[in-house]
Formats: sequence, structure tokens, C-alpha cells
Amino acid sequence: MRQAPRLSAIVLLLMAASVGRAEEHVFVGYLFGAPRALNYRLYTHLCHAFVVADEDGRVRPSANAPSKEVTTAAHEKGVKVLLSLGGWGWDKQFAAICSKPEAEDRYVAAILKMVDEFAYDGIDLDWEYPDTREEVVGFERLTRRFRKGLDDLGMKRGMRLELTMAASSNPGTLKWLDTAFLVETMDWINLMTYDMAGEWTPYAGHHAPLFASSKVPGGQAPSVERSVRYLLEERKLPANRIALGIPLYGKGFPVGEPYASTKDVAKKRLPRGDFANLNRLREEEGWKLLRDDETKTPWLIAPDKSAVIGHDDAESVALKTRWALEKGLRGVFFWQVNGDRLPDGSNLLQDVSRLTLDQVRAGQP
Repeated sequence: MRQAPRLSAIVLLLMAASVGRAEEHVFVGYLFGAPRALNYRLYTHLCHAFVVADEDGRVRPSANAPSKEVTTAAHEKGVKVLLSLGGWGWDKQFAAICSKPEAEDRYVAAILKMVDEFAYDGIDLDWEYPDTREEVVGFERLTRRFRKGLDDLGMKRGMRLELTMAASSNPGTLKWLDTAFLVETMDWINLMTYDMAGEWTPYAGHHAPLFASSKVPGGQAPSVERSVRYLLEERKLPANRIALGIPLYGKGFPVGEPYASTKDVAKKRLPRGDFANLNRLREEEGWKLLRDDETKTPWLIAPDKSAVIGHDDAESVALKTRWALEKGLRGVFFWQVNGDRLPDGSNLLQDVSRLTLDQVRAGQP
């Protein structure tokens, strides 16, 4: 594993100040696609996803982002909006942009112009993931340019514009991110503590377990707790620079029970994985809820035991939120805001999480 560079005295002072600083907790939702009757009362921030670019740094706005309507509506409710850049599958484009000075110049100028013209409150950088020495050099330079550009815009507006990033929860990928750099540039990181199992794993694992399962075959089982502990204890990242990711979807496997081997198991079409649909499966189609006391997360089991789906529900989300705040983390974030939208217009999981956050802040048990 690559050793993190030695922290400078100045950065150590910044980190010490950060630990003692009483920033407000954040409650972040990723808005992907068109907004649909958003419950703005839930959020401190929205990350408006995504704006992408080609390898020459030419920005390709999507049908939904950027949008002055989104920022205006959110600001009327007291919610900040960050412009999310990239997303899964855009690693090569980021790397190519940062390998050519003219492309990087073009990209930085275009993004900062969007932030200014569409009244965004900052940038959320979703480079998934810089994981070579060459990419890290470009990633850090690009990030510092965004940091300076946002600071300059903030001076003009008379407010701080924020810079965040979406970060992998895998220590093997996180090792490429320098702690001193993160403290210097990022207001916080959105730690994607999910997708820890899926069709790529040889077993039916829960994709967002709070604690590790002893049933995971071989090696050290992944977990939310393990990823956070790595950043806090090994990398010495201040807790208030981390927002914990909570998925509003599950991941399923065509096997009869959790942690069963998926080797040589034929693939099959599984039900849609967003929580709203999983809730319907349980209430209307007879799927059974199985709670894993070790990981503190639930499973759904098909009536004929042909499939299992690991997901989060109200109980596990409340537990994760309280756990994150007790660890001193900055807050939580959700991918994506419509995933738990029920027919009555409520957001069951996000509602529970926000209630828990407010209770903890008020000192309630």
C-alpha cells in the first residue's frame, strides 16, 4: 500500500482547527434526473448530478443539469445546491482532460462559469476514481483549481462556496487520496459506503453492512464501520470532513439465502432495487424480511426462495445515522433522492434519518 505523504506543520494546524470547529451537520441528497416534488425540508444540501465532459474538456450539459430552476427552488427553501461533475464511468475522461493543459483550462473555465451563471453553491467532484500516480497528480491540480475558482466566486458573492467529492469506501482505492490534500481543499467528502457486494462477488453479500459479517468467505469482510475506521484511525482524517453514504436501493442475488455462493449460478432478472419497490415487494408480494443481527442490516427473501436482496430499511438507516453522528461525522448523504419515494409522497428512509439527526443534535436519546 502506498504510504501517505508526511503532513506539513501548517496542514496539521488546519486539521487541529478542523477537529475543534463546530460546523453544522449536513444532510445531503443526490438529485439525479428531474426533480419530483422534493421534500426540501429534509436537506441542507443537494448535489445536482451530473454534468460530464469529453476528453478535450468540452462540457456536455444533460437534460437536467445545470438548471437555474433547481437552484432557485432550493434557495427559496434554504437549501444549498452543489453541481456534481462526472459520476461512475467517467474516469477516463477526467484523466484525459488532466493530461492536456488546454483541455483542463477549457473544462475548469466552463464549470466555474456554470456555477456562477446558474447560482450553484459549489462543486461536488465525482471522479470515480483517481487510482494511479499520474491520475492523482491531475486530480489534485484540478481540485486546487476548482478550490481557488470557488473562493474567488465566493468573494464576489460574499459567501463561501463549497467543494466536496464522492469517494470510494474501499481502503484500497482510498489510499490514493492524501489526507493533507483533502483537509486543504475539501469541505467534506461523501464516502460511498455501499456497493460493497454485487454481481462481481462470488457470494451473496450485503452491499452496505454497517458491521462486517463473519459469513463472508475469505479475507477481511467489508463494512461501513471498517471504511470509516480506516479514514479516522489510519489516515487521521478529521471526522467532520466525512459524510456517510446511505443507499436508497438494494442489491439482489439469484440464490436462496444470504451469503450463499454465487459461483456457477445462472443470472436472472431480479426486481427493481430502489427502496420504494422493495417496500412494495414486502407489503404486496409476500417477500419476507430477515434482519441480520451481525451486520445490523436487513434482507428480503423471495416467497419461493429464488432470490435475496440486501438493502436498508427505516431501522438500519436510523442506526447508521445515529452511529455516524456519535462518531463525530459531518452528516449523511443519500443516493438518490427519489429512491425511497412512496406513493403518499413521503420519503420513508430519509424522513427517519432526518428525524434521527435532529434528535441527536437536540441531545435526545
